[in-house]
Amino acid sequence: MSYTKRKLHLPALAALLALAPLNAYAAFEDLGFGARAPGMGDAFTAVADDISSVYYNPAGLSSLERPKALASHALFHTGLSDGSNLGLSVGALAVPLSGGRNGTLGLAWQQFSLSGIYYEKTGQVSWGYRFDKSTRYEKLSVGATLKYLSHGFTRLDETYNAVEDNISQNGATDPVLAGANTRAALDADLGALYRLTRRWTLGAAILNAMQADVAFSTSDKDKIPMKTRLGASYKSLWMLLSADARLQKGPDGKMDKQFIFAAEKTFPSLDRGDIGVRGSLGAGDREFKQATLGLSYKIQRIQVDYGFALPLGTIKETSGNHKLALSYHFGSPTQTEMAETELLDQYKRLREAQNYKSPRDTASLNDPRLAEVKEQVRKENYYTANKLLLEKANEMLPDSSVVNLTRRLSAVAAFFPSLAVEGRQKARWEELLSGGARDLINGTDLRAMKQLAYAQSLNQQDSALSNFLDRAGELTRIAPDRVPSDFSRGWAEFKMTESDEFYMKKRYSEALRKLEEMLEIEPSHLMALKKSGSCNYMLGNYARAGRDWEKAMRFEPDPLEKAKLAKMVDEAKAKQGKAGSWEPGGPQPGEPEPEAEAASGKSADAREIEKIYQSGADYYAKGEYGKAADAFRKILTLDPQNTQAKKALERIIRLSR
Repeated sequence: MSYTKRKLHLPALAALLALAPLNAYAAFEDLGFGARAPGMGDAFTAVADDISSVYYNPAGLSSLERPKALASHALFHTGLSDGSNLGLSVGALAVPLSGGRNGTLGLAWQQFSLSGIYYEKTGQVSWGYRFDKSTRYEKLSVGATLKYLSHGFTRLDETYNAVEDNISQNGATDPVLAGANTRAALDADLGALYRLTRRWTLGAAILNAMQADVAFSTSDKDKIPMKTRLGASYKSLWMLLSADARLQKGPDGKMDKQFIFAAEKTFPSLDRGDIGVRGSLGAGDREFKQATLGLSYKIQRIQVDYGFALPLGTIKETSGNHKLALSYHFGSPTQTEMAETELLDQYKRLREAQNYKSPRDTASLNDPRLAEVKEQVRKENYYTANKLLLEKANEMLPDSSVVNLTRRLSAVAAFFPSLAVEGRQKARWEELLSGGARDLINGTDLRAMKQLAYAQSLNQQDSALSNFLDRAGELTRIAPDRVPSDFSRGWAEFKMTESDEFYMKKRYSEALRKLEEMLEIEPSHLMALKKSGSCNYMLGNYARAGRDWEKAMRFEPDPLEKAKLAKMVDEAKAKQGKAGSWEPGGPQPGEPEPEAEAASGKSADAREIEKIYQSGADYYAKGEYGKAADAFRKILTLDPQNTQAKKALERIIRLSR
């Protein structure tokens, strides 16, 4: 809405809103939506984490995990001397489609009115979609909105007396005010969000992309200007910082710029609801200056928001803009909210435990007082185990190790109340999740994080598992070793691929380290054992190489392969016997590289290698890259200098990235 510094008189304002030839862009101005975002100065482009996304950035709808509804009303420039009543009513509903897999649909209706003389109505349909975690675009969300715009005015005596030449009073009746008093048009918004990290997000939105013509007279043009919004936000558990840059072409054709900085802080409570405070400062061209404040109260499924904005140095004799909104979410709490509740419960206990020092020590379930808890953990009934532990913890506090145990067990219970499975065998990712949960509770942090990362890599569509991995990382202070979303063969194969890269660069120590990480979780992985033996051999660790190959022999089903491994073991033992005359990791002058002699040159059958290579090529042609990689790795175990196998494996690694 465009205003001047003079007192606003109702008939004059009605004329100002209706007169399209003035090109003041008075129609369908940015009036905000709801009350939370206006309390932040509408710096919401990169935040877009609630139902208000339908207005600010439709891409943000993709973050909603359950249906939500909102209703709000706003009063603008209250206290004007002419008694003008400017109000905006809003209603909205957002529903995730197929649990969010097909995006989220949003519907909204807005109606702005000026004392019954002028009105603007906007109906819109929005859709936001976040790309699947199995694609390279997993950090990106996109969205679009189709809007139906309608506005009109009531004819007063002043409209019939209006003439084109107001100075001479001799002009003809103004054709705009004497003509149609309603007009409708279609327009559209576009939006995108890019999550740089778990905390940093970038956002962009183009509003009124079609620049709809809403002139009342068909002989005139009154296009709504296209508006560009760019934003960035930083979000932690209970704090939010955001900034927006707004670009819009002004009436004189120049590009107007506005900049807004906002902050929001939430003060959570387990049983009394959450209180939020927010505010912003903004400045820009055409003397734009604004300060806003906001408050919110949330309990269970209901949230009430209030927003206040005061334009600085523009309209006089006004007590500012006031907005009140009520939102309601349907369904059960999200996994994130359950985790927040669990964390609040632990904070409460930390405050009670005055001698709390470190989060690293974890109480043992072998404590006789925790026998019942241990039994429920063994049965994987984590909700029951957590309930029992909280009852016992009151007797054992302020022992810091008990506090840490409750934090870990509560985290598991919040995401997975039970992992017990009856009547069927667990999938591999479920086995890894069970093992990771037990290790997390018992304080075996490194192994826990490896198992959970492995489980998540095999089931990347499970948002609860992904969020639990992040929560476990916070508890253990170990960054999750996530597999790239476009790598579909899991954490273990990813470690093999990383090892292959180092191996081909002859960085055998690093290649061995990646294999050892994987073998800790998959100790019987045949190809990893063979490669580990090769790495150790190249490093001069002949005894370890022999042990790796001996272990591989126990899992090798092929008699021919087993015979070759036996020869390699014998060669490693022979080298170990004269290791004193060898420089570790390097060949003697005039001799081939150790691995070439031990694992290839004297024992490799050229026809066998050709057969394996053909098998790998067939798997590659079928798109079975994991099996193809295993075949080429087998060749390199037999013949480390095989150029064709190296190139083929390099190609598969590039495709897997």
